[in-house]
Amino acid sequence: MTELPSSISVARQLGRADLFFFTPSLLADLLDLPPRQTYRLIARLRADGLVDEVEKGKFVLLGLEPERVLSNPFYIATHLVAPAYVSYWSALHYYGFTEQVPLATLVATTRKRRPVSYRNLRFQFVAVKPHKFFGYRRERIGDLPAVVADEAKALIDCLDLPQHAGGMGEVARALSTALETVDVPTLIEYANRMQNKSLGSRLGYLLETWGRPVEGLVHSASPVRLDPAEPPAGRPVARWQIVVNLPAHEWPDGQGAR
Repeated sequence: MTELPSSISVARQLGRADLFFFTPSLLADLLDLPPRQTYRLIARLRADGLVDEVEKGKFVLLGLEPERVLSNPFYIATHLVAPAYVSYWSALHYYGFTEQVPLATLVATTRKRRPVSYRNLRFQFVAVKPHKFFGYRRERIGDLPAVVADEAKALIDCLDLPQHAGGMGEVARALSTALETVDVPTLIEYANRMQNKSLGSRLGYLLETWGRPVEGLVHSASPVRLDPAEPPAGRPVARWQIVVNLPAHEWPDGQGAR
């Protein structure tokens, strides 16, 4: 039987290859080892504290700088399921559109996936239809790659499913902040691509309330609630077929409903 390489030499090789997240089959291919020896090597690496198992069959390289990975939940998140990108409340915070820090890293994926807890990290997966899976890019975060919704898509995802962004009040506040930098035509393009006319009504009403252009935005032809989590008691706005039911205290300061 071929002698296994030392734990530290393997950790260094993984680091040089930027393989801070790996599976046994990937490690076997990298080192040209049969499965049995690969699992023996992984057991040794774990015993030496150089790798850890996030979930069954999926490992992170801790090496000599464990915080490089452990402080980077976005990197771990987008390796737990494929395809995937970080979005919703997590992306709002990443871009500085909200100061609120979500308890879990929220991930959009086209697959159904149960939440994952690892150490002090939590990962929540939101299954979306394939036509909604767009508007993301690869970012370098803490010197590691992660896939994150772009600024406009993060906002549109939140308008689509505000329950994954702290609720409609939090989304409205984030949007009002983001409008200083985010391209409005891109918001409208993305909203139309989502094929959710209720989303279009929410976006259109908010943009028009804050004096922004709304040309080309598709919206609902029947009444929808601005805040889908609140009772349908509020002021109707016929132009957008929207019921403005967002409580006054939830609006951004000085930018309440008109």
